[in-house]
Amino acid sequence: MPHAPEPGGFVLRHGCVRSCGRLSAIVLLAGAPAALGQSADDPAIAGVGDAFDAAELIPAASGALPPVLPGQEQGARTRVAEPEAPPSDSAREWFGKSPWTDWTRVTGDWGGPRVALEDHGIDVNGSLVSEWSLFPEGSTGGDSAFRFLLDLNASFDLELLAGIEGATVFADFQTADTGVGDVFNGGFVAYSNIAIGGSITQLSQLWWEQWLAGRTVRLKAGKVDANSEFAYLPAAGGFINSSAGFTPTIFAFPTYPNPATALNAFVYPTDSTYVGFGVYDGAATVDGVPTGSRGPATFFSDDESDDWFLIAEAGVEVEEGALAGLRAGVGAWWHTGDFDTFSGGTDDGTGGFYAIAQGRLWSPNAAQGETAEGAAAAEDDGLGLWLFGQYGLADDEVSAVRQHIGAGLSLAGTFAGRDGDSCGVYLSVVDFTDAPAAGFDASETALEVFYDFEVTPWFHVKPDLQWYFDPSGSSAAEDSLVAALRCTIVF
Repeated sequence: MPHAPEPGGFVLRHGCVRSCGRLSAIVLLAGAPAALGQSADDPAIAGVGDAFDAAELIPAASGALPPVLPGQEQGARTRVAEPEAPPSDSAREWFGKSPWTDWTRVTGDWGGPRVALEDHGIDVNGSLVSEWSLFPEGSTGGDSAFRFLLDLNASFDLELLAGIEGATVFADFQTADTGVGDVFNGGFVAYSNIAIGGSITQLSQLWWEQWLAGRTVRLKAGKVDANSEFAYLPAAGGFINSSAGFTPTIFAFPTYPNPATALNAFVYPTDSTYVGFGVYDGAATVDGVPTGSRGPATFFSDDESDDWFLIAEAGVEVEEGALAGLRAGVGAWWHTGDFDTFSGGTDDGTGGFYAIAQGRLWSPNAAQGETAEGAAAAEDDGLGLWLFGQYGLADDEVSAVRQHIGAGLSLAGTFAGRDGDSCGVYLSVVDFTDAPAAGFDASETALEVFYDFEVTPWFHVKPDLQWYFDPSGSSAAEDSLVAALRCTIVF
């Protein structure tokens, strides 16, 4: 993983756009996650106590951070070619070699050792995301909050290190304190994708990935963030509203801050199609086990939990030609735990369905002409106007969210000379269950706009505004406005 994602919201890698994000408001990166923002103490949701108790204890159920922080990889959606070595004439990022403001990482190449490590297959990266948020209007009007997430990771190319072709090991350490100030603004869907209402210090991921059969099969085993493999849309990565990362109907997702031990397998029947399946430790959702700070014990033993989270996805991604960047997929998930229903009974397992799609409507390079050079540049730069959409459906006897629709526009490269900037607008509509015990009488609508400024390639500042209408599905609730400022420093 020699190329760190730019924090502007999303970046092109292997011909596709990439992203990240998660629950509240100030240091930037890429972005996205999910959704349940209430606790079991609320009598209005008294039908799903187990799921909401888990969300309160370990908010993986209420929001998530897609692991596309610098140095991290989202699971490949096409047959990935062998990685190319950086050009030998690439500019050194060190004092006296190039201006500090031109470096991609604030620590540069460490005076040479970092480049030497990368040449031997060891890639070390880090980032600090911090954010401040203010609630000018709504039930928490005038309140504010601050939070941060520090991520340090390393990938090891075992082909270079040990001669094992197609093998990579990845380790990711995270520490975060996101409980300073208010976390929720009264909305059901969390307004920030890094807030977890507390703090963590943990080895969040540790996995082995192996390509096989002429790079048509990819296996990944270990502690994995499920949102790095399933239900993500890179073009939605600049938004910090948690539903942009993945639909809130997947409330049992094993993702930040609780990645889980897993086995994943992907097959690539053609150059542009994929089919994937994952089996994850489901201990966090119902049993309240914080898998993010633990190892594989609950995956291999049922002493504390015998629940599983199963997910599958199939789709297509186009890397070349006029449709480069087009991605579409459908998926389904199932959790094997016992879930209380709104009607007072118990369901043996629950699941849902989702669909995602994105495409580029306009590219500045392609607009310059129909030359082969212009087309190639358009395929590789990721710049332009992107449209994306998402849909989720869940069992409304168990899930507070019956269905979710999200759609948005993202612009990468905003003005002449501002290729590192990005901006976007996103609309999320949460349709709640009609079960009387749930107490919802309206759908929650959230509208988000942001502009991401690239101060330097390693430092971004992103102002963000979100409006909530009928927050938490209550027509009597006061509409809310959330203002956020997110900053990201890449190490």
